[in-house]
Amino acid sequence: MSVPRSLTCHSVRLLVPALCIATAVHAADTPRNSPRTLLRLPGWVETYADSPTGDASGGENDDPAPLIQAAGRPGEQAELVPVAAANPATEQRQPKPAAAGKQTGPVQRWLTDRLATLPKPTTAEPATPAQQPLKPAPTERTPATDAKVHAPVAATPDEMPTLAVDPASFRGALPGKTTRAQLVESWGAGEAFDRGDGSTGLFWKVEPFERVEVSFDGDSVGSIRVKLGEPVAVDDLAKQLEIADLRTVSILDEQGVSIGEVYPERGVILSVKPGTRVANAILIEPLDPESFVLRAEGDIDTCSAYAGADLEYAIKLDPRHVRAHRLLLGMATEQGKWERALDLAETAVNLDPADAWTQLKRAAVLLELDRPDEAQTVLEGVKGRENVTPLVAAQAERLLGKAALARAKPDHQAAVAHFAEAIRTAGTLVVKRSPTVQSAAREVMLDAHLGTAQAIAKGTWQQKSRVIPKWVARAEALVKDFKGPEAERQVLELQLCRGALAAAAGSTESIEPLPWVKRLLELRDRMGDSVADPWRRRQLDWEVGQGLADALAAAQSRGDTTDALDNATLTAAYLERGGQQRQLTATERKQVGELMFRIGIMHSLQRGDHATAVTWFDRTVPLWEGNDVFDRDGETGRQGECYVSMAISYWQVDRREDAMALSQRGVELMVAAVEKQFLEERSLSVAYGNLSTMYAEEGDDERSRNYAELAVRAEAAGAGTKLR
Repeated sequence: MSVPRSLTCHSVRLLVPALCIATAVHAADTPRNSPRTLLRLPGWVETYADSPTGDASGGENDDPAPLIQAAGRPGEQAELVPVAAANPATEQRQPKPAAAGKQTGPVQRWLTDRLATLPKPTTAEPATPAQQPLKPAPTERTPATDAKVHAPVAATPDEMPTLAVDPASFRGALPGKTTRAQLVESWGAGEAFDRGDGSTGLFWKVEPFERVEVSFDGDSVGSIRVKLGEPVAVDDLAKQLEIADLRTVSILDEQGVSIGEVYPERGVILSVKPGTRVANAILIEPLDPESFVLRAEGDIDTCSAYAGADLEYAIKLDPRHVRAHRLLLGMATEQGKWERALDLAETAVNLDPADAWTQLKRAAVLLELDRPDEAQTVLEGVKGRENVTPLVAAQAERLLGKAALARAKPDHQAAVAHFAEAIRTAGTLVVKRSPTVQSAAREVMLDAHLGTAQAIAKGTWQQKSRVIPKWVARAEALVKDFKGPEAERQVLELQLCRGALAAAAGSTESIEPLPWVKRLLELRDRMGDSVADPWRRRQLDWEVGQGLADALAAAQSRGDTTDALDNATLTAAYLERGGQQRQLTATERKQVGELMFRIGIMHSLQRGDHATAVTWFDRTVPLWEGNDVFDRDGETGRQGECYVSMAISYWQVDRREDAMALSQRGVELMVAAVEKQFLEERSLSVAYGNLSTMYAEEGDDERSRNYAELAVRAEAAGAGTKLR
């Protein structure tokens, strides 16, 4: 994508981690191209290659504390002590979820040692005209040593399929459309029948069938039942009716035995002898939304695209079908389609206000959309209802803990309290007879244990090095003790790895991240072999990308810059592929843009490779432009400085129009930040100076002089402005 002067925000489908990514850089390689003189980077960007932490804010960082090898046994009570009431911590052993092998740093050699293939979205032509649209960067397959884990799959999720809906009729009679008078006129008077179950209608003798029965719904044909003269194999009958290519759904009796095969697009049901594949009758009815929902329930774990199409059509047939809305809501949340999910949640709430599950799902969606206060209101309403079940109460407490962490000013103590209540309530449910209740309760307990570890890591607590490993170890014990299906156990283990890495990213006094990175990648390999649905493979890659992003943050906070560029590129590959078809929130767009920007800066600073750098910047700008999160967080000045930095690489590859547009846009953002006292005025001197140089090379001496004067004034302003 070229960067137009207007910097219009283009839609880009990516995935972002839940936390802001701050990737560090390692020692600079010898530049291949010497940057032109006179063009300058903002100070904090210039020091990227020399800074062990790559601090994006330009502020000073304290030296990262070394990891303390400490942990407790899973069965011990993991006490929590705020700073004001701290007691000396006693050393414990740290849990080891997977063998890490010998290493010299917390996170090292992910790519060389672990991956068989690495997508490289960095290959690009040396120069791209400014008006040329962005083309997807080529992906290469590069062999690596000791290959055990594979990079993200390249298969593209199915687009929403189109259903071949064509309601069936019999001898010109169409259920739901043909009137009784029209039928009698066409078929004759017929004979009355009464089945004894209250259903009545007319029947006719029609060769070669035994009889044809028609039931009426008011004055219209309700259904047509064709009783076959002889039983016919279902597959053979479907071929004769030209419906063999359609997906079916079985109708089961109370014992779970099949008594019919439904073809939803045609409104056809083949009645079969129980437990066989032999049909004895054909039933034709109006299209029924319930049949589409039943088929979707069977396909939802193996073919998400078709399940989604069925549910959408069910809602089209019956806009008030509650279960269809709930199932589609669950799919939308898993696939990261947040606006669609919120619309479905609100509709489902209106259809059934008493349903607690929908309210909980609505609150979870609001949290993803960075609306924690609204989510808390919904959750408090659920808790305040009469006769709330323990499972609902536990789920509400778990989400309230997440809401406390999601606020602009997180309340870590409140989060810990909510998680503790969720654990206490759910703990009584994991021994219930109902497998569904057990599964839901175990998931709540696991999430609450990991949430507690994250709240402690990010909060102001003493004894972190002792307490955090205990909570992670107890979470690991929940997964280890699970005796259910392997697929469900793998989902729990994925949740465990993600939570452990999030805790590692939250504090340098937390757990060692490398063993969890290895465990996550190995788990992804195992799960990838068993997941055939492209949508679910993307969801898996999304989770892995988020985990790797947390690992990058953990490495950065510990001062480990080993293979930073390779690791960041690998993380971006998982996030991009996992993010296909997803909808990013504004915060997610800001954060993934941060990762793309840092990769580009590393290419330009370490290698002098501006051609590759701009391929990453082409992805950054659409994610950042028009994103109000920068203004909300008081970071428009930093956004502007990033634009000024990116412009240099565009200038180096002769995309001058883009370079000048980015520089001017960067100046606009920086000026706005200065006016709001978020940025010192002298920071503008670099941006003005670069524009002066650009206009001089373009032959516009007047504008060059104007910007040169502005640069001098900005530099003279000094650091006297008091920042907010």
